[in-house]
Amino acid sequence: MSLTYDVIVVGSGPAGSIAAWRLARAGVQVAVLEKAALPRYKTCGGGIVGRAIQAVPIDVRSVIEQDCHTAQLHLSSTGVFFTTHRPSPIVSMTMRDQFDYALLSSAQAGGAVVHQRCSFEDVSYHGDCVRVSTSMGEMKARFVLAADGALSRVARKVGMADGRILVPALEYEVTMPQDRLDRFHGVARFDFGILPHGYAWAFPKRQHLSIGILSMVEREGELKRTILTYLDLLGCRDVAQIEHHGFVIPIRPRTGPFMKHRVLLVGDAAGFADPVTGEGISFALRSGQSAAQSLIEGNLDEQAVHAKYTRSLAESLMPELRAGRLFARLLYDFPRLRSWAFLRQGQRLCEAVTDVMAGTRTYRDLTLKPQTLISLLTPPWIRKAGDRSA
Repeated sequence: MSLTYDVIVVGSGPAGSIAAWRLARAGVQVAVLEKAALPRYKTCGGGIVGRAIQAVPIDVRSVIEQDCHTAQLHLSSTGVFFTTHRPSPIVSMTMRDQFDYALLSSAQAGGAVVHQRCSFEDVSYHGDCVRVSTSMGEMKARFVLAADGALSRVARKVGMADGRILVPALEYEVTMPQDRLDRFHGVARFDFGILPHGYAWAFPKRQHLSIGILSMVEREGELKRTILTYLDLLGCRDVAQIEHHGFVIPIRPRTGPFMKHRVLLVGDAAGFADPVTGEGISFALRSGQSAAQSLIEGNLDEQAVHAKYTRSLAESLMPELRAGRLFARLLYDFPRLRSWAFLRQGQRLCEAVTDVMAGTRTYRDLTLKPQTLISLLTPPWIRKAGDRSA
């Protein structure tokens, strides 16, 4: 016999799990399909920025390995770096298998059904019903949420328009003696200039260091060589135990719409990731909750849900992503301008981006007010001269 639900969520990452949690709390019959055994390893830096923590309506403190109240941005080859501090954590470090499983467990405790080792295979429409073919057999639902990541199989089967830019990233999990690991304690480190159109990071965890690098260029052939250079810079090249992982990050959303018939896209499947940093958890949580709320408020009516989800994205999430892309162009498309800006206004720029990560400002605050962006990029003596002339 086929299993029947109101909503089937494909994927148990932050977007899918938080959507299932909200739906279950509202009394919606929801099932989550996950192809792997749970908890499953997820390639990710594992840094949960402050704005993402604020977007989690579930207590996840038990899976936080370390809080970083300090962030450092280093300019490679110059020896210059900038430090920001905040009373609340700028980045909270976790392992994604534990973070995602904590969210999913909360959804399950609220009534969501979880099918692990269950792979999505195909989808078809039959009136107001969606049939989902899986490795466990056929299931039925009124709606499907595609939360199956950047390489979303659901989106491909449905024929969703793409238009995303998927950029490459590498992550190395580096285990080292505690005395060496302690040198990185409490600080989220970011390095620019390691490669022209991207950055590197070093995130301290409880027993190891997560070291990563990403390029904002779709085909970057130097990542492996560059990350080895970065390991040398950090003094980690000689560490014996290193796990290598590669992945892709969507830094531009799909062209839309983000709902076709009775299938809604959320998280990386929709291309919702920060275009400046590549951080995807914040927008995964926001889009997952937005999709769930649209289903609830739309009373599982296709037209009503489509209208509500489209409006929700257009009013909140999409404007922030567009503003972020403008800021990202300044950082990555013009390396010389970036170097000039950081050497002259680096502390102000770092404070502004830290505020965005902490959730006290937005990219829209920086880009929709030209005077704000000008003040970040203009040396103080020029601003003072302009004030006097006015």
